[in-house]
Amino acid sequence: MEDFITSFRLKLERQLIVLTNDDGIRSPGLLALYRAVRELGEKTEIVAPAGPQSAAGMSITFYKPLRIEKVLIDGKIAYAVSGSPTDAVFLARYKLFKRREIKLVLSGINLGENLTLQSFYTSGTVSAALAGALNGIKGIAFSMVIDYRYEPSIDEFAGAISYTRKIVAGVLKNGLPEGVDVLSVNFPERITEKTVVKVVPMARTMFDEYVIERRDPRGKSYYWLAGKVKKELDVGTDVHTVLVEKNISITPVSLVNYSKEALEATKKLIDSILGDEKRGEAVQITEGKT
Repeated sequence: MEDFITSFRLKLERQLIVLTNDDGIRSPGLLALYRAVRELGEKTEIVAPAGPQSAAGMSITFYKPLRIEKVLIDGKIAYAVSGSPTDAVFLARYKLFKRREIKLVLSGINLGENLTLQSFYTSGTVSAALAGALNGIKGIAFSMVIDYRYEPSIDEFAGAISYTRKIVAGVLKNGLPEGVDVLSVNFPERITEKTVVKVVPMARTMFDEYVIERRDPRGKSYYWLAGKVKKELDVGTDVHTVLVEKNISITPVSLVNYSKEALEATKKLIDSILGDEKRGEAVQITEGKT
């Protein structure tokens, strides 16, 4: 019996939560995330990019070496990685803590919202959580609307910290529903007693995109990629919930991004294209394990 208890205790000691982000290891949002979860009774480790990596998506570094430096975050040793958010998760999983079980990857709190598919596929914050999920580790990405004219103080994250603590504690206790790999959580700029939480799907877009062209002193053109928030936002989606209603949105994300119906329809399409050449059906449907 004593051996069992010792073994169980050692297993618990090997388990941990990894915190990361895409704004860099000195971001007040990452500090807020750490303060939200450090008293939940779980071991936490911070592994994050050394500097800003916004819109890095799921980029990973192959053609140059990565470095890891130890820094202090609120008196805790953290690891600054000279790469992307996905690099940070990769190093946490396969180098820094390869002998320990990572229970959860928490990413954020991002300085700025990550709403709609436009942000989903480019966000380093969301991609860090997805990188964990691809390695069998559930994840939660946290983002918050900010005024981009200045960097928020830690005090401005008070409401987000409170909700983050509750959400993480609940997920640790109950797990995520079957088929859900990541949660994307977005906070409005201000959280009040009237703020509610809504579980909603992502809208497709929120920006009307455009390109700004300018000229340098030598007369050569250079460009800024830009976008303005649309005047009409889809009701019942993440972007309307956060930007219009000023509420908190939670969107479940699955790594399986296709349906059986889509497979069947695509099979019919490819058969219509290649069927005559193959004297019959050109393709077969195989639903692989994900």
